[in-house]
Amino acid sequence: MATNAPSNSGVKQLQETAETHIHDITSHDASKGAIVHSFDPDTTPQQKAAAAGRQRDQLKSIVPQDGSAHGGKGALLSLLRHPNLTSSSELSIVGAPVPTITVEDMSEATNEEQEKSGSVTPSAPIVPGEYPSGPAPAIPDWYKVGWRAVANIDAPPPEEGEEKDNHILQLFLAEQYYGQWYHNAALIFFAVFASHFLTRFNFGWGWLILLLSICNTYYVTSMTRVRRCARDDIQRELIKTRLASEHESADWMNNFLDRFWLIYEPVLSATVVASVDQVLSTSTPAFLDSLRLTTFTLGTKAPHIDKVRTFPRTADDVVMMDWGISFTPNDTSDLTPRQAAQKVNPKVVLSVRLGKGLATASIPVLLEDITFSGMMRIKLKLMANFPHVQIVDISFLEKPVIDYVLKPVGGESLGFDIAHIPGLQTFIRDMVHDTLSPMMYDPNVFTVNLEQLLSGIPLDTAIGVIQVTVEAARGLKASKIGGGSPDPYVSISINNREELAKTKYKSSTYNPTWMETKFIIVNSLQESLVLSLLDYNEHLKDTHLGAATFELQKLLEDATQEGLELPVLKDGKDKGMIRLNVNYFQVLKPESVNGKENLPQTNVGIVRLTIHQAKELDATKSLSGDLNPLVKVFLGNSTSYTHKSQIIKHTNNPVWESPTEFICADKSSSVITIKVVDERDFLKDPVVGYMSVRLVDLLQTDPALHREWWPLSGCNSGKIRLSCEWKSLHMAGALSSADQYVPPIGVVRIWLRKATDVKNVEATFGGKSDPYVRVLVNNVTLGRTEVINNNLNPEWDQIIYIPGKISHNSSKYNRLTSDQSMFMEVMDYQHLTKDRSLGSVELLVSDIARESPADPQQRYESTGAKEVAEPIRTDNNSYKGQLHYRAEFVSALNVKHVHFDAGENEIQKAAHKVQRNDSNGISTHSSSSDEEERHVTVDHPMTEAETHSPPHQTDSSESVRANGDGATNTDEEASSPTENDSANEGIELSKEELFKHQSGIIIFNVIGGHLQKKARLDVLLDDAYWPAFSTLKSRGTNAQWAHVGEGFLKELDFGRVWLRLNESGDFDKDDIVAEWKGDAKAFLDATLDRRSSFSLTHADGNSSTVEIETRYVPVPVKLLARESINNQGILRVYLLAGKDLRSADRSGTSDPFAVFTLHGTKVFTSQTKKKTLNPDWSEMFEVNVPSREAADLSVEVFDWNQLEQSKSLGYGTINLRDMEPFEATEQMIELSSEKHGAKGHVAIRLIFQPEIIAKSRKATSTFSSAGRAMTHIGSLPFGAGKGVVRGIGNVFKRDFGGSHEKLDAPHAVLEAAAGQASRPIGEHTADEDTNAATSSAFPFLSRTPSLSGLPSEPGTLRVTMVSAKDVSMTDTKPYAIIRVGDKEFKTKHGSKTSSPEWNESFNFVASAHMPKLHLSIHDHKTLGKDKLLAQGEVDIWRHIQVGRSTAAEVTVELQGGGLARLRLEFDAENNSLARGTSVVSLEPSQPQTSPSRFSIRGRRPGFNEDN
Repeated sequence: MATNAPSNSGVKQLQETAETHIHDITSHDASKGAIVHSFDPDTTPQQKAAAAGRQRDQLKSIVPQDGSAHGGKGALLSLLRHPNLTSSSELSIVGAPVPTITVEDMSEATNEEQEKSGSVTPSAPIVPGEYPSGPAPAIPDWYKVGWRAVANIDAPPPEEGEEKDNHILQLFLAEQYYGQWYHNAALIFFAVFASHFLTRFNFGWGWLILLLSICNTYYVTSMTRVRRCARDDIQRELIKTRLASEHESADWMNNFLDRFWLIYEPVLSATVVASVDQVLSTSTPAFLDSLRLTTFTLGTKAPHIDKVRTFPRTADDVVMMDWGISFTPNDTSDLTPRQAAQKVNPKVVLSVRLGKGLATASIPVLLEDITFSGMMRIKLKLMANFPHVQIVDISFLEKPVIDYVLKPVGGESLGFDIAHIPGLQTFIRDMVHDTLSPMMYDPNVFTVNLEQLLSGIPLDTAIGVIQVTVEAARGLKASKIGGGSPDPYVSISINNREELAKTKYKSSTYNPTWMETKFIIVNSLQESLVLSLLDYNEHLKDTHLGAATFELQKLLEDATQEGLELPVLKDGKDKGMIRLNVNYFQVLKPESVNGKENLPQTNVGIVRLTIHQAKELDATKSLSGDLNPLVKVFLGNSTSYTHKSQIIKHTNNPVWESPTEFICADKSSSVITIKVVDERDFLKDPVVGYMSVRLVDLLQTDPALHREWWPLSGCNSGKIRLSCEWKSLHMAGALSSADQYVPPIGVVRIWLRKATDVKNVEATFGGKSDPYVRVLVNNVTLGRTEVINNNLNPEWDQIIYIPGKISHNSSKYNRLTSDQSMFMEVMDYQHLTKDRSLGSVELLVSDIARESPADPQQRYESTGAKEVAEPIRTDNNSYKGQLHYRAEFVSALNVKHVHFDAGENEIQKAAHKVQRNDSNGISTHSSSSDEEERHVTVDHPMTEAETHSPPHQTDSSESVRANGDGATNTDEEASSPTENDSANEGIELSKEELFKHQSGIIIFNVIGGHLQKKARLDVLLDDAYWPAFSTLKSRGTNAQWAHVGEGFLKELDFGRVWLRLNESGDFDKDDIVAEWKGDAKAFLDATLDRRSSFSLTHADGNSSTVEIETRYVPVPVKLLARESINNQGILRVYLLAGKDLRSADRSGTSDPFAVFTLHGTKVFTSQTKKKTLNPDWSEMFEVNVPSREAADLSVEVFDWNQLEQSKSLGYGTINLRDMEPFEATEQMIELSSEKHGAKGHVAIRLIFQPEIIAKSRKATSTFSSAGRAMTHIGSLPFGAGKGVVRGIGNVFKRDFGGSHEKLDAPHAVLEAAAGQASRPIGEHTADEDTNAATSSAFPFLSRTPSLSGLPSEPGTLRVTMVSAKDVSMTDTKPYAIIRVGDKEFKTKHGSKTSSPEWNESFNFVASAHMPKLHLSIHDHKTLGKDKLLAQGEVDIWRHIQVGRSTAAEVTVELQGGGLARLRLEFDAENNSLARGTSVVSLEPSQPQTSPSRFSIRGRRPGFNEDN
């Protein structure tokens, strides 16, 4: 103790010193105004919390409590947080400085920062495996997650020439030489050579043992894997056979069910009671007081799965099994004595209460001892998304065995089982089977759509409409009761359930013809359409003659099933045949626009109307003050209701929750009437209240709120709550029909110059974006630029014309609204996947256009051009890059009669056909009794104030009347001439006056057509880089599009219309199956005031026809020189000679050859002239020039060297701007180089032929000839299709006198093939007759292909392979392979050369079905595989014209470099039907009295108007 005393005193002294130091610190802080919390360390936690609470009250708010004012930092912070506190008195702080930032402030600031940054900081450390507090980050697209992504299952196959490099082993070893067995053989060789190496260099035994151990381990492991895999594969195949033929037990599942049933049965029973009890309460008959399910249990014994059979040979996403299921709760053989003692049997007690008020009695109806067993087939359709099971189909393979004990009187003790009554149990069992048979007895299935169920969409919602046209029945085998022929009619149902529609009966016939169309709403295509034929009996029940079944699943493959002939069966016997057509119109799904889903608005669709409840119904007509209300729904003026709800007993505030769906043929004119009726048993049911409302007004309410109350008319009080949903149907003209079309007010001229620093979405793979710009209006692409490959600063320098529209607003006037906008979206082109957005720029039409009331010819005028460089807004609301463009509005002429006559849709046609039949006396009842006059009583739901006031009564004199078709007529609209006057305003121009305007908008009304394949129609104008518009893909070969689209035409006289049938369903992809091309002016002349048919030719020789009608709206656009048609075309270049070239060889000469490039791309390479400085080439080639103004054409002369790279002798630029079309221009191009300066010249002769150049999207930024050539005779310009002399007005070669004319495809303009030139052999051509001087001056003038006919019968084609040049940079042993159709020949190979000559001839059988000759040149290798040097194609019938030219010399440019020269000779003597198509020749009847339209500079010098 004595020894511890000094240490204890020292510790105590230290504690006192520390406490004194802490006290000094706290006192110092308290003297400055800080609130210091101090606690007794010996107190309990509760006492410490109480002390903290008392001291918390000492904290003062920074908001002052008195009028004192103090400055300082705290006041400044207070001002920052409270900007409204501005006076000095409001900023005063009481006493000493107090904390100005509290814990709450820090939380708010932190939350604001997190919201701005988008991140959330966890409040506690993250536990491994814990759920994340925020959304998981998105997985990048380039990640490969899952086996499908790794195996590239969903990736589209690469096109030809785009296959990626194969595995290194697959390049050298075939598949049969690569595998595990060869690995083991290689291991043996490795062991031998390794042991030899170790022995040779004197390694010890230890290394040999280590080597043997490694080899042994590898061999054992590999062989074990091989045996295991083989054993598993064999066992799997054996199991597949056993699964399909044998049943297996499911004892493990039964063991699980026995335990799980005891937990789940109470929950299941409670769910059943809650659902059934609500139905019973609303369906109680009038003579009963109530129906209640007072007891319900399924017992303690679970259902059992007796046996299971699996079908392994199904589709990969389908699982099908047969389950033997039994529910036998009374069977105690498999229960232990303890389980049997505690067993509870199933029992259901239904309490039926009789009487009224106090005089009531309850009668229990007991159902017990329920047993059930049967064989069930279950089919699961799997999918990738959750819950991974899309559809479950359930059906019974045989009738299940059902037994029960039913005691309706006496209860459990004294009850009598009604099964003891003879015949009653059998009757009830047959009723159950008859009810379940059409639902789920094989072959019928009961379908549960889990995807739809879990998505929250009602199970009974419609997915589309089926149009069933019952044409006729033939050979019915039936006789009428009592003798005579039957009176058949057809009853239509789904899976033999309730009747959905029926035809009229035909009297006394075995071969009835109905030709009636019915529309049926369907909510699943996994069922069967049943057409039951019945014999009509006037006083007896109709006799069943038989039934035909159609599987609705077939409509998923082809939505149009025409000409169906189904057998009529009864008891498995043939009773005749029925002929019908079935069409399926699906509900359109919402489209995602800028992250929001927009539903396509159509005028025809399905209405889903839900009647929720009513309140405060007028009960003055009821003596008891209680109503039994129900609701009836009427359409238009029809007296027959469309829907009737259930009856709710004894209430004035009923809740129905009754949905219904019906088809609406015209949304804009439909009126819905809802009547609330008081149900009285034997008396007439009075109408408590009603309301009539336009469908468009009802659809304007938000269906998600479910709070819209509508007032009832014809009563003192009452309101009803409704919700309505519109589902657009995919019918012809649903989206772009004639009645929805709004004429254009002008065009927006957008000059897209360039973009800078665009977003790079290819940076991950080391590349750059491939940007292009598309212009969208209302999420529809109306224009696009070319694609610039691999560039973040693209320069398009393109002008796009977008037709401008006006919108309809609530004021009934057509006005240009400020919210109309055009989105210029920069996209990254993806060849295999969907294009990606790089951002967008918005352009408001109101910024560049305004109304012009002063000018009657032009309703709108331009406010001036807008030239800006706007930042590009990306998807995450940030900005990346700038888009430089110039936008200008050009007003269109206000022309009359721009609208089309709107045709009827399928529903309206069917309804009017029924009305015509009724008017002809076919119907037995009059139509007048089915209609009553109704007036619209309300046009908007009640507001919050109106819900407490009496309902508004609509004056009948101001109300809207509904006619029989549901259309509405208002006195106000009838008397208001504004809309009619606006339609009749404008100028009226004849066809000749319209055609005087060169620029304008062509409006197409694509009506329909007869197609060889289901496809969509693409309409292209002029350069045809992107379609002006596209229809939807047709639902069948008998297309009904009713689509209105438009496109801008820059020059009417020289424009071109291109119609294509595109089989691809993706609007960004092309799969062209047929096409037609023609002149725009002749096309307009044929379709401007009538409908005309056009034949589109397929590759196999078949043709499809489409029917089109057009309108033309002139737009006075001043085109730039670069926009004119004569700015693009075909340039014919004659390389004449070179002079004074620089010497590159030691001998003082050179081996020159010339290379021509256009925009950096090589277009022609001349022959090599050996040892000369003044070469004489005399060669000719043609090249497509998309723009003379911007053309960068150059020539460079090289010196050819055999061993080293060719050396440049000089470079020169060729100017094309000052050229006149069709005039030969000779130029002397000076050659120069950076090292040697100017030295030498090249003489060339140029002829430019204006022609529309089609831009190809498959190889971006490239061009090909569009086939619309411009020729010139004297002073008269006219159109010619690649050499055929014909007038613009005679392109179709027939007179369009009727209202429905047909334009034949053979007269359309042919596509010119790029890289091919030819001249006829031994023939005096039309070109030579036209300009003999030109022909003699240019001996290498290429013949332009004509439109002569193709051979109708096969003939002999003689192909002479003459020579080739520049196929290789080094000398090779080349030979050529020529193929026509399935036959090919091979030339001999010669000595080493780069310009081989063969002069070998081969004969082929050729016809119109063999349009191409395939040519490939190979290098012969004595040892090894021959190398492909170049290849190309020749369009045979472009150079050979039956009836005109049967022989031609062809020069074709080869892919891979070089040119090939061939001679083609065709012999059709054995074909007696071969004859040429006549060619129309035009002589210039009048001299041209206006300047040449082909001249960029306008009028040429020396032009005399008097000529």
